[in-house]
Amino acid sequence: MPSDVSEIIEPPVDPSNWNEWRTEMHSWRVERRATLNYVGETYRRPEYQWVSSCYSCNMLMAWDETFLDSVNGKYKVEEYLHENARHFGGYDAVVLWHAYPRIGFDRRNQTDYYRELPGGLDGLKDVVRRFHAHRARVFIDYNPWDTGTRREPMTDAEAIASVVHATGVDGIFLDTLKQGSLDMRHAVDRARPGVAFESEDALPLEGLSLNHLSWAQWFGYGEVPGLLRNKWFEQRHMMHVIRRWDTDHTNELHLAWMNGVGMLVWENVFGSWVGWSAPDRKLLRDMTPIQRHFTRHFSEGTWTPLIPTGKAGVYAHRWDHDGTTLYTIVNRRGQATKGSPVEIKADPGESVYDLLTGLPAELGSMEVPGLGIGALLVAPKDRQSPELNAFLSSKAAIQGLSDRTSRSLHPLSIAPRTETSGTLPAPSDMIVVNAGEHSVQTHFRVRECGERDYARLLDSSYPGLHQDVAEHRTFRLGRFAVSRGDVTNIEFLRFVQATGYRPRVRENFLLHWVDGKPKSGEENLPVVYVDLLDAREYARWRGMRLPTEAEWQVAMAQANPDRGERPVWNWTDSEYSDGRTRFCLIKGGSWFEAKGSEWYADGGEKGPEFAAKFIEIWPGLDRCETLGFRLATSLE
Repeated sequence: MPSDVSEIIEPPVDPSNWNEWRTEMHSWRVERRATLNYVGETYRRPEYQWVSSCYSCNMLMAWDETFLDSVNGKYKVEEYLHENARHFGGYDAVVLWHAYPRIGFDRRNQTDYYRELPGGLDGLKDVVRRFHAHRARVFIDYNPWDTGTRREPMTDAEAIASVVHATGVDGIFLDTLKQGSLDMRHAVDRARPGVAFESEDALPLEGLSLNHLSWAQWFGYGEVPGLLRNKWFEQRHMMHVIRRWDTDHTNELHLAWMNGVGMLVWENVFGSWVGWSAPDRKLLRDMTPIQRHFTRHFSEGTWTPLIPTGKAGVYAHRWDHDGTTLYTIVNRRGQATKGSPVEIKADPGESVYDLLTGLPAELGSMEVPGLGIGALLVAPKDRQSPELNAFLSSKAAIQGLSDRTSRSLHPLSIAPRTETSGTLPAPSDMIVVNAGEHSVQTHFRVRECGERDYARLLDSSYPGLHQDVAEHRTFRLGRFAVSRGDVTNIEFLRFVQATGYRPRVRENFLLHWVDGKPKSGEENLPVVYVDLLDAREYARWRGMRLPTEAEWQVAMAQANPDRGERPVWNWTDSEYSDGRTRFCLIKGGSWFEAKGSEWYADGGEKGPEFAAKFIEIWPGLDRCETLGFRLATSLE
């Protein structure tokens, strides 16, 4: 008998024990429903009917360069969906991820990150409308650990509900949580009915009525596909199987297919690229059209797990609904199997179809490829609906097409985007570094966005998450100079007055100024609320440039200048992009440090050896109260 803490129920390996095991599973479900007085009333409500067919879900980073044109502040919804439909067969939902791992560099909270995306909440409302036009639902993200940034004049539940009301989203992803709270449920229901909760951590049975979706994250896999406990208990509950750092998703896909649940597609993992292989993409493209069309089999039908196949390594589940029978099949071995994977005795009035091809099944010669899937449908000949005929025709029409996509595990190499400057004499207020070879040790905190490169969390020899990691480099630098102090408000004012500089994107530009000039008494404080382009334009006006992070570190370690009472992070010219995520390595730390969670970005003043990866989203969010810059010039 399974326990309530077993998120995945492991079946017996020996097929001779399956009948007894199925009986136990049915008894357990009846007993637990009675004990919990569970009736599943919320799943019958019309506003939640979409949940049971929400199979393919995508974690979408708001800063992803294929989704957001940060230069123009435009969302590329249609292009994003079209491209991913080619690779993954289309999405039923996206989670629009926003703040982490950027949150914590300044006082802005998680709700601010939604408010300050291009167009604000009205802009997100239009994004949601455009996703809906393509039959894709939209989730926003809730970070319960965000307690050390600016506080809202309301509860978290009310703040999230306000975003729901303003944007019309369909769901809330509950980051790090097992389930949502009643307070949030009531607040969100007042804002918009039918907004579903999806938990990240394993959802307890008691939470099924309140949370209509959940992740099956990092669940174990045996040779025999296990039962997802919550799906077995409530077939209308949707789960998304996910192992975010894996590059082989075969086990996840098999588990989802056999349990009639969905997959979470996640390639841009907080700025680290973990791409799907072509075979995995094809497997998902094969699965989801069948799942979508036969949703009622998976959510309302009679589910018979592990029917005999007579073939080693081949497993099958049976789903009966409205007079038709669907078989989901997996081959867990590396070699293809020949012949019928299940014993089917069709009546003369029934037809058997291979749902992967859309054609009548030739059971004797049927093949289930190694580590592949199969799908058979037995349906009365006189009850074939136009919808079923259309589905079979569409599947048959695409046979022979191959996956010609060229997407690799790394879409592009991470390439620096560095400015240069001419040769100038060193001003007296600059630190001069002579030409020579430098051996530099740079320290990072291990984060899911990675450091200079992608995260290496599957590497057991690498330091664990949030631990210190050192990067050792030896390189030669020409003679150069770095300013001793940050560019100040009064210096930047002179630039604005002399040039009339106005950035293309004005949001949050010099937000701390009043009436176009610094506040009295703050003239000599570091200028902040400038993005990397603003800083580069100022440097160009001065005939200089920004230092690279290596130059910054070498110069500051050599001179160790006083950074004042209100130090700020410094932009550097070490900017990178992999085609999905732009980031800059920033140096120095700042006066602000978000407290209360290790998920926050780094804060506090840092030594010259420390660097942080700052993901660039768009200018309105990249301009921070804790981020300024200093100048550099080449001297040879």
